[in-house]
Amino acid sequence: MAFDTRKALISVGVGLADVLIFQHFVPSVADIRIADKFNKDIEHAELEALAIGTAFTVLVSIMTGGVEPFIVGGAILVGLDFATKHANAVDPATGKMASQESSESTSYPMTDYSA
Repeated sequence: MAFDTRKALISVGVGLADVLIFQHFVPSVADIRIADKFNKDIEHAELEALAIGTAFTVLVSIMTGGVEPFIVGGAILVGLDFATKHANAVDPATGKMASQESSESTSYPMTDYSA
């Protein structure tokens, strides 16, 4: 299989377009980290950017008839989504990632042997 320069350039273009889409819809990671943790507005903006970026990536992949733009664009979308979700989970007071639950996990409660 020969290296196709045209598909490689299209893949890089799709990746750059996905970054621009995220920059348009979602605030920067530094701004997200100083906002309240688990901010619903940021989550909605991220979901909207992810949907439009995915639709753009799939459309270009279908138009070019190759899987390369889908792989590159998808990898960039996953990375941007991870960075945004992580920044949205950071508690600005502590600077550390917080869990959504305010109390301890009760999925596997310990048996009470005190009685």
